[in-house]
Amino acid sequence: MALGCVYGGLAYATLVFGRHTGVVVVWPATAIAIGVLIVWGRLRPWPEVAAIGLANAAAHYALDGELALSAVLGVANALTVLTTCLGLAWTEVGTGAPSTVRKVVRLFLVAAAAPIPGALIGGAATASVQVAADPFHATVAWWLVEAVNFILLVPPFLFWRIRRERLAARSGGWETRRNDTRRRRLRRLELGAACLALAVAGVLVPITGTLALIELSATVLLWFALRFGVFATALTTSIFAICVTGAAFFGFWPDTTDQNRASVLLPLQAMLALTTVPALLVAVIMSERRRELAALDRDARRLSFALEGANDGLWDWHVPTGEGFFSPRACRMFGYEPDEFNGTSAWDALVHPEDLAKARAAFDAHAEGRTAFYEAEMRCRHKNGDWVWVLDRGKIVERDEQGYAVRAVGTLTDISQRKNLEQALEHLATHDPLTGLANRGVFERGLLRAAARLDRMGGRIAVVLIDLDHFKQVNDTFGHAAGDALLQETAIRLRTAARADDLVARLGGDEFAIIASGQTAAEFDSLAERLCAVLAEPVFGGGFEVTPSVSIGVAVAGVGAQVDDDLVVRADRALYTAKNAGRGTWRFFGGAGRVA
Repeated sequence: MALGCVYGGLAYATLVFGRHTGVVVVWPATAIAIGVLIVWGRLRPWPEVAAIGLANAAAHYALDGELALSAVLGVANALTVLTTCLGLAWTEVGTGAPSTVRKVVRLFLVAAAAPIPGALIGGAATASVQVAADPFHATVAWWLVEAVNFILLVPPFLFWRIRRERLAARSGGWETRRNDTRRRRLRRLELGAACLALAVAGVLVPITGTLALIELSATVLLWFALRFGVFATALTTSIFAICVTGAAFFGFWPDTTDQNRASVLLPLQAMLALTTVPALLVAVIMSERRRELAALDRDARRLSFALEGANDGLWDWHVPTGEGFFSPRACRMFGYEPDEFNGTSAWDALVHPEDLAKARAAFDAHAEGRTAFYEAEMRCRHKNGDWVWVLDRGKIVERDEQGYAVRAVGTLTDISQRKNLEQALEHLATHDPLTGLANRGVFERGLLRAAARLDRMGGRIAVVLIDLDHFKQVNDTFGHAAGDALLQETAIRLRTAARADDLVARLGGDEFAIIASGQTAAEFDSLAERLCAVLAEPVFGGGFEVTPSVSIGVAVAGVGAQVDDDLVVRADRALYTAKNAGRGTWRFFGGAGRVA
C-alpha cells in the first residue's frame, strides 16, 4: 500500500509537470517502483502491482476525469511492472545481484522485452484520444520511455546488494579497518577526481553548445567501471542521467526550446542509456575478474595452509629449461630461506647420489607414460649437514605437440619421522634388543647372501658358533643383570674382533654366531684363536667380576652349495667337540687347526 501511494504521488507529479511543460517522455515512476520491489525481494508482487495500477489510474483520473482511459492506462503501467518483475525472476537477474556478464545481458533483454505488453496497451489507448496520433509511434514512444528509464534507474537497486555484501565483508576487525585507512583516503580522492571529470564532461555540452562532447562522459564512466565497481558505476550513471535529463528538461541543453523539448529529451535519454550499457558491462567484467582473482588468492592461501599443515612443500618445474620453483615451505624443509635456494640446480646437489638415479628413473618412466604419476623417496642434505628423508610426488601437467614433457608440478613431504620409525621397527625385527646384534632371521638370510657371494667371488665361507661356558652359573651367582652385562660385553668384543664384512649375530641365550669370509681355512683358525683370547678377558660390573670362557665351533665351505643349514650343523658339532674337550677352546669341522 505504501508503495502504491508513493508511486501514485510521483506519477501525479510527473503528469502535472509534464502537461504544464508539454513534455510527456519522462516517466521515472515505473522504474523506481521496480527498483523498490527488487530491494524488497518481491518479484512476484501481485498486491503491489494491483496497488500500482490503482494509483496510476487514480492519478490519470484526477487530471482527465476519463474513467475508462485512466483504467486502461493503469492496467498498462501495472502490466509493465508485473512483466518486468516476472522477467527478472525468470532470468534469475533479480534474485541476486547480476554479477556476471551473462546476467547483465539478461538484464538488458528484460529491459527491452518486458515493457512491450504494457506499451501495446498504453500506446493504443494514448493514440485513441489524440488527434492524428499514430498508434505505432505512440507504442514505440511508450516502450522506449519505459526501457530507457529502466536501464538508467533500476541498476543501482540491483547492484546495491553487491555494495551491502562488500561492506559487510569489510567490517572485520579494528586492525583491518585501521590498515585500510590510507588506501580508502586515496580511493576517495580518486573518486572525487572521477566525479569532477564527469561533471566537467556534462557541463561542457551546454557551455560549448557541442552535443558530441557528451561522448566524453562515456570515457569517464569507463573510469568508474574499471576502478570503483559495479554499484558505484550504476549509481553514478543514474545520477548523471538524471542531471543531464533535468538540464535538458529546463532548457539548459543545446538546441532545446519549449517547442521541441520532447523531441530532444527522448533521443537524449536513449543516448544516455546506450552510454550506460558499455560502462555497466565493463564494470561487471571487472567485478567478475576481481572475484576470480580473489577466489584464486583464497585457493592459493588454502593450498598453502593445507600444505603447511600437511608438512608439504610445492614445486613447479619447467622441464625444457630446467627452471624450477620451490615454495617457501619446501625450502625451509631443508633449512634454507627461499632466496637461498637456487631451484633445480640446488635440488640436484641436495639429493643423495644413491637416490638421485632412482628418482630420475622414476620421473623418466612417468614422462614416457609408463606410470600415472611420479613418486620417489629420497634423502636430501639439510643445511645443517643431516639427511632428510622426503617423499617426492608429482605429475606432468603440460606436454608439447610431440608429447614431450613441458611442465611438471608436485609436492615434497618430509617423511624423516616415518623413515626413522621404519628403521627402528626394522631394527627391532632384525636385531637382538639386548645386544644389538643381528638375530637368527638375519643370520639365516646372511647364509644365502654368503653363498651367492662365494659363487660370484670365490674364496671360502665359515660359520663360527660361539657359546659362553657356564653362563647359567653367572646368572645364579650374580643375578640376571650380571648375565645381561656379560652378554652385552661379549657382543661388543665380537664386533671388535670380527672383520667389517663379517656378520655377527646372537642366535639366542648364550649362543652367538659369525658368518666370516676369507681365502684360506687358516684365516678362520686365526679368527677362532683371537676370539677365544678376547672373550676370555675379565668382565667387570656393578659389584661383580666374571672371567668368562667360550667354546667355539667352526665349519668351512668352499662352494656356495655348501653354505646352508648343514654347514651350521657341522659348526654346531664342532662346538660340542670343543666343549667336550674341556671348554675354553675351539674346534673345526674339517680344515686347518684343531679338527673336530
